[in-house]
Amino acid sequence: MNLFLKNSSFCKKVFLATFLSVFVFSFAVSVRAQATSTPEITNTPAPEITNASDAKNDFVLEPGKVEIFANPGESVDKSITITNRASSRVSFKVEVEDFIGSSDQDKPVVLLGSEKSPYSFKDNVIPEITTFSLESNGSIVIPVKINVPIDAQPGGFYTSVLVSNAPSVDSGAQSSEVEGTTKIVSRVGTLFFVRVNGVAKESGALDDLKVIYPTKDNPNLYKFNILFKNDGNVHLVPYGWITVTNTFGKMIGKFPVDAYFAMPKSIRYREVEWSAPFLFGRYTASSDINRGYGSDLIDTKTVTFWVIPWKIAVITLVIVLVIVLGLYLFFKKFKFVAKEEPPQSPQPQQQL
Repeated sequence: MNLFLKNSSFCKKVFLATFLSVFVFSFAVSVRAQATSTPEITNTPAPEITNASDAKNDFVLEPGKVEIFANPGESVDKSITITNRASSRVSFKVEVEDFIGSSDQDKPVVLLGSEKSPYSFKDNVIPEITTFSLESNGSIVIPVKINVPIDAQPGGFYTSVLVSNAPSVDSGAQSSEVEGTTKIVSRVGTLFFVRVNGVAKESGALDDLKVIYPTKDNPNLYKFNILFKNDGNVHLVPYGWITVTNTFGKMIGKFPVDAYFAMPKSIRYREVEWSAPFLFGRYTASSDINRGYGSDLIDTKTVTFWVIPWKIAVITLVIVLVIVLGLYLFFKKFKFVAKEEPPQSPQPQQQL
């Protein structure tokens, strides 16, 4: 009976805590800033942090990608949202930079700083403000205007809106403390993909497929590297499937390759993970990738790989060695001699 009462009391506390969490979250969402004619800043008090590890001490920029289809001479209005999750007031700076594609697997795009790319659009993407400050847990929505020149050629143009923090110095800190402090400046960006309507060169294809074997930490996690080459002047969005079959052609796995962007005149790697069942023997992986333009343009690549778990290989090798050694000792100890048949005596001839 006491156990039931204790559990009942605990359930009530859990229910009450859950209800309060939902209420606080709903309230925070309801006060999120919305952009009108000018950016609106919403500053709410930071929640009390009982554990130092609970402080995120960063900021969030949304969305990560904006895709626009427009005609020459047209203007399009978009917006970005920044939320300060640090525990203090932070100043921010907004910049616009072009970016291009990269052949580096870990860096799909490269920011160009003050330089312009062959597909530059930095002079036509204009944030409404370039500096602002946010209190802890505050957010702001910044309008961004995209102006397409009247003489813009059909094709793709690419630029980014970058937001960086400039941490403020504690007014109560001593000068010696400030000098010995390392400031970390973070910078995140929203990528703008602008497609000017008209006839453009869409050209790309799947170039290669590779398999990466699991590590000791994740013995069942296989990775497949997809290499897609874009030869056109607009970005493409390839997607598709990877199918794995065994020696007998039976399918043992099929998983999607989610849509991703491949910049023009660049090579884009895509890594896809597969949590495989127990494997032993010879397998074939086949990738069917839609190029991202046209409904029936699908490229197929296959790769064959062997899986022989080292424990099974060692056990099998030991068994084979034991059998071979046993046969060697057996034949060495016993000598086999062919049995000779006794000569047959001649049969007496019958007299007539």
